[in-house]
Amino acid sequence: MMKIYSSTQHDLNLYINSKQHADKPALVTGTIPELSHDTDTVEISPAARQLAASDIVNHSAKYFGTVRINDSLNRLLKDQPSEVKEAAYGIIQSNFITDVTGEEERAALLALGLTQAKYIADNYMKDDEATEFMNTIRQIGAISKTRTVDPETKEIHYETPPQRPIGAPDDYIDLTDMMQKFEPETLDKLQEAIVNGKDWSSILRSFAKKASTREDWLKEYREGTAQQIGDVASDNRFGNASTASMTEFLKDIKDRIADAGYKNTGFITDNLEAFVRTLGSAKSIL
Repeated sequence: MMKIYSSTQHDLNLYINSKQHADKPALVTGTIPELSHDTDTVEISPAARQLAASDIVNHSAKYFGTVRINDSLNRLLKDQPSEVKEAAYGIIQSNFITDVTGEEERAALLALGLTQAKYIADNYMKDDEATEFMNTIRQIGAISKTRTVDPETKEIHYETPPQRPIGAPDDYIDLTDMMQKFEPETLDKLQEAIVNGKDWSSILRSFAKKASTREDWLKEYREGTAQQIGDVASDNRFGNASTASMTEFLKDIKDRIADAGYKNTGFITDNLEAFVRTLGSAKSIL
């Protein structure tokens, strides 16, 4: 319940003194008898103050990541209910690319986020879509593990895998990434030529020809790319939680939280509750 009432407060009010010359208005303090100087006050009843957190809706920001990650999420979530979209992007924002700093907390949120994503995949997506969704989610999870903080600026950075254009073959290689890795001085020359309007294409062609003959470069580049994507599902204490129903899912997750021995469980139970609230009104395909 909410009620509004007024109480007279004789605070300072500023207005133009009409007794001054018209061409020389001045500001003075006081009150104007003809006007009300009451202050409207809003009183919230105890019941209203106890509104559940579920009545407060915070929308998750869309995550871009890379061209391919963005394309995958857009396609897979396009026809999903808004609650499923919110839950998916909520996992990315609250469990992966988050401002939480503690290593134990970050690891726990990552593991829980992967399991929450599996619940979405198992209950709201068909086979092929579910597989692609989990592959995309795991890649974002792997990106989250590359988090570094600049000690001076405190800026947070994440490494993303080389971006492959939509429709490009699986063995696509970004020449500028290779250049940065193996011949950074050539990359400097390339960027200088582009900025100064010089012949940059010959620099790129020359490097491409050279790179095509360096099997050692190609091997190291591909291995590095694979390592960047990584495997984030290898050690997940929540990984075997049932996704058959929300009731079973919650029970299994809560049991694992109780057995985990976290110093503080508030951060992870709050995260789980937010996921359930967001997904609450969405209907499963099962």
